Amino acid sequence: MEATDDAGDAGDYDKTFLEEPAILDKYKAAAEVCEKALTLAIESCVDGADIYEVCQKVDAFVEEELTKTFSNKKSKKLERGIAFPCCISVNEICGHFSPLKDDSYKLKTEDLVKVDLGAHIDGFPASCAHSFVVGGKTKGK
Repeated sequence: MEATDDAGDAGDYDKTFLEEPAILDKYKAAAEVCEKALTLAIESCVDGADIYEVCQKVDAFVEEELTKTFSNKKSKKLERGIAFPCCISVNEICGHFSPLKDDSYKLKTEDLVKVDLGAHIDGFPASCAHSFVVGGKTKGK
């Protein structure tokens, strides 16, 4: 299956992970970093935690973990980084809230928190998200 460019010539086509197993390894490694970062974010979202600081902490963690992944000489040139910055949306905010320091919010017990984030290795992204209640208990439905 070859793609053609505007001139109609046969060009390079995107390989799948079946044809290039290293692609699957990059997806898996990015997913592992995301899972660790999500765990850190969930543990950091406690009563009184500042959303801005938690987002910064998690993004720094993702960057640090990605430098440890595929760290041999051959893989040093791989691009890697944040595919989707850590966002912590609280209560009525639908999604993708990553505040500036001046716009931040401190979490309270019984806040509904939605965390989402993503990382990529060589352009192969992974993302994850989780919703939970600060303090773990809710009233009503």
